[in-house]
Amino acid sequence: MKPSIGERLGQYRLEQLAGRGSMADVYQARHVDTGERVAVKLMHPHLIQQPSALRRFRREAEVMLKVRHPHIAQIYDCVAEAETAYIVMEYLAGGTLEERLAEASLKHGGLPLEQIDRWMTTICAAVDYAHRHGLVHRDLKPANIMFRDDDAPVLTDFGLAYWVDQPRLSGTGSLTGTPAYISPEQARGQAGDRRSDVYSLGVILYEMLTGQTPFQGGTLGVVVKHISELPPAPRVFGRKLHPNVEAVVMRTLAKEPVERYQSAQSLAAALHLAIQRSMTAATPPPAARARPAPSGMPGRLSRPIPAGAVLADDDPPLVIESYLPPAPSPGLKQWLLPAVALAGLVALVGGLWWAAAQWLPERTVPPATSPRFAVGSAVRVVGGGQASVSVLRGCPTGFWMGVLGVADDGEAGRVLERQTCDGEWWYRVAFPDAADEQWDGSGWLSGANLEIR
Repeated sequence: MKPSIGERLGQYRLEQLAGRGSMADVYQARHVDTGERVAVKLMHPHLIQQPSALRRFRREAEVMLKVRHPHIAQIYDCVAEAETAYIVMEYLAGGTLEERLAEASLKHGGLPLEQIDRWMTTICAAVDYAHRHGLVHRDLKPANIMFRDDDAPVLTDFGLAYWVDQPRLSGTGSLTGTPAYISPEQARGQAGDRRSDVYSLGVILYEMLTGQTPFQGGTLGVVVKHISELPPAPRVFGRKLHPNVEAVVMRTLAKEPVERYQSAQSLAAALHLAIQRSMTAATPPPAARARPAPSGMPGRLSRPIPAGAVLADDDPPLVIESYLPPAPSPGLKQWLLPAVALAGLVALVGGLWWAAAQWLPERTVPPATSPRFAVGSAVRVVGGGQASVSVLRGCPTGFWMGVLGVADDGEAGRVLERQTCDGEWWYRVAFPDAADEQWDGSGWLSGANLEIR
């Protein structure tokens, strides 16, 4: 049952509802003895009975109690009982970065570079502190960055965070991040590391500069774009930036982690230097006059990166060259006929290849063994030395959507369907206790992580 305004919760009296979330509501409250104003994050009653949701809620409190930084929200108390679970933390009266970006978007002026520099320096310092203490956030986004009365940004919501030295299967212990801010490796179902947080910081920076995230569309479409498409240059959205600033943004959003800045602090330093140079430059270099790219068109880096190379943080920025093709030359007509002939030849060869392919047997990978479990079988999870295993959105062959959640070692479920992936049997299993408003509790597991119960 949800509490009412004015009700007392432990040593605190609820004054007003400050925000709503999928897992908890946040109330403004006061300590009944001292009168200190606090925020109380109260878990929804229907989620308290779900072990996975309660574990995540408790973990957030544990993480924030261990991390002490002036720009990471401070926790005063945590209660997790049979019928109630809440976290008491400092009250942040300045609202969220998400709200401030929405206000700036309505003004159509964009945030000043000096303000972006100040905010990013502070946010990156908090993220870097967490990284140096072995903690990866995994869900950095404007809604999780709040402000104090003095306009100082504060990092919040460590519900998806994990400690680097904790053992886990498939490199994760819970859900991955928010689609609009997720890194390519998290979108592929990997746990991600510090450089994944750097990518998310890059998306936040991009939104500060342009008023929108680099990729738009439905959840699936955005996730695919994070994996496969280069983000459009900020110039596309009308923000004329010095090439050094734009290069910092684009390097931060590199698809491969080795091509990004290797720490949040390095990103902040590079951005500060680029902004300072942009403000003191008398005239922009020629690269700033390159024509903008239409949204979604691929570009190319100005210098090649050797396979397996790791970029140093003091390497020159990777400047994205002009996306649009050069203007047609006067002699274009003389190449038109050969080009048409070549296109016809390619089409002919392609048609012959397709026709031949229809007569070839389809190549499949046969399963190595017969399936161990029939549809409808009652099974339990086998951790293989781990406390839990990752439950996937799909069979991990080709493209799949990543990690839905976790199933504890010994947790009971029932097989819904099965299929082979590269010669191995995988099973979609339903775990009723894991179901909530956002997940029906079912997902794919390898047969190696299951046994008959």
